[in-house]
Amino acid sequence: MTRRPASLSTQLVLVLGGLALLTLVGVGLFLGRIATDELGRAQQAALQATARSAAELLATELRDREREIELLSLSPLLTRGVLDAPLVRETLQRRQVLHDELAWLGIASPDGRVLQSTGGLLVGASVAEREWFIGARDRVYVGDVHEAKLLARLLPGNPNGEPTRFVDFAAPIHDEQGQLRGVVGAHAHWRWITGIVEGSKKRHGGDASVDALIVDREGRVLYPEGLKLSTDGVAVLPKGRLDASARWFDGKDYLTAEAEVQARTHTDLGWRIIVRQPMSEAMRPVISLRNHLLLLGAGAALLALLLAWWLARRLSRPVEQLARFAQRVETAREMPELKAGTVRELSQLGEAISSMARSLLEAERGLQAANSSLEAQVQARTAELREANLALEKLASHDPLTGLANRRILDDRLAEALALDRRYAAKSGRRHALLLIDADHFKQVNDVHGHTAGDAVLRQLAGLLRQSVRASDTVARFGGEEFAVLLPECIDADEAMAAAEKIRAAVALAAFPEVGQLTVSLGVSLTRADDVSPKDLVMRADAALYQAKHGGRNRAALREA
Repeated sequence: MTRRPASLSTQLVLVLGGLALLTLVGVGLFLGRIATDELGRAQQAALQATARSAAELLATELRDREREIELLSLSPLLTRGVLDAPLVRETLQRRQVLHDELAWLGIASPDGRVLQSTGGLLVGASVAEREWFIGARDRVYVGDVHEAKLLARLLPGNPNGEPTRFVDFAAPIHDEQGQLRGVVGAHAHWRWITGIVEGSKKRHGGDASVDALIVDREGRVLYPEGLKLSTDGVAVLPKGRLDASARWFDGKDYLTAEAEVQARTHTDLGWRIIVRQPMSEAMRPVISLRNHLLLLGAGAALLALLLAWWLARRLSRPVEQLARFAQRVETAREMPELKAGTVRELSQLGEAISSMARSLLEAERGLQAANSSLEAQVQARTAELREANLALEKLASHDPLTGLANRRILDDRLAEALALDRRYAAKSGRRHALLLIDADHFKQVNDVHGHTAGDAVLRQLAGLLRQSVRASDTVARFGGEEFAVLLPECIDADEAMAAAEKIRAAVALAAFPEVGQLTVSLGVSLTRADDVSPKDLVMRADAALYQAKHGGRNRAALREA
């Protein structure tokens, strides 16, 4: 018995539904893998950012404290004054008040006897055997964390009952002949260091499951003090660089990240910041996302099956109707005229389809031609619009007479210069300088020779300004016969005045065909740390220009205050 084939709608449901399921499963697995990988990398990046932030902040604080102790040792009060004078003690007390992280600040004589200290603690005692004193006799010294010895009984204990621990900063005190006068040393609370690390962790989310560790170059855990990582009580980290998943000595897997504390102090402590989080906690968002994706995939699969069934029924209905019609025609074999009619109709249908195809092809060609013409017109209009926009942009940013940048561009550059100097000037020592330039007696040029000659003079003057400055400098028309030059990265006022003098000399030596000779006056000013807006810089330069004008013209004047 011949097996009856499945209906068209059933086959369409199976084919379309199967394709939809395969596509959804494949895409779901692919997207799920990408999403979980990205989320895992995001968790790792978050831990790495926390470790790096804590390491950088700790490095900055260590470097700042070392620098402060070094500057204190170089102060005239210590290099030339009497070290056991009351004024020295008052200075130490003020330092401790300003820096509450300092538990003790004192000065020892070359033989190790404490001469002065905050609170009078250890005055007269010997610190000759202490590492900070020995290390700081010939250089600036930063000592690793250690428990308090001499000060343990003199200072209040930690609220948590842990022993008092310090980080040492010390520097030698030399007189003007280079002879050692003593050593200034400071003990900083260890809780100050740990507070920096914990504070950085809180700023990056503060998840309670995240641990922040401080370890030394041998891998010993300095913080938290009670953390034990091995059975013999020695806190030694797993071997290898910790930058992903690692199994620790407690048998658990942790997502870890580390960063070196690159303090660039005179003494390299070799500390590292390690941030870890149990994998079960770190990957919880990943597992949650995976479960949501599974639920979403199941719902999408069910929806795809329903859509495939509806689409199959819709596609198969005309074919089923045609099959039923064919079956009805087949049952009328005794009607030859119907057969002839059927052949004739099929021929007419073929001719109609051919005619329709020809009509559609001609219509398509007409549409293609119209589309090509329209695209050409659009491209031409687009090119014209682009040229018009470029011209408008140039008109909006450049002076039409001289071709120089206009006042709007200058204002933008001044604002950028002020922002850059606020951020980098203290480190680089370089600032921006503004030169305001005014043509001397230019009104007489217009009155005697006419405005056409005046315009020619302004264009020639603009060219001289461009030739007299660097490519990185900004030359702009400030208004009327006034021009401005913005000089980046000036070392000092002398460099700015040299640039101004170069411009003044170039103009004075040039020949202007319309008027003969022309001179300019220049006002110079440099950015300052207390500048609130570019207006402050412009006002100083304008005041300097006024000074140059009233000083006889054909000169440059500087205004810094």
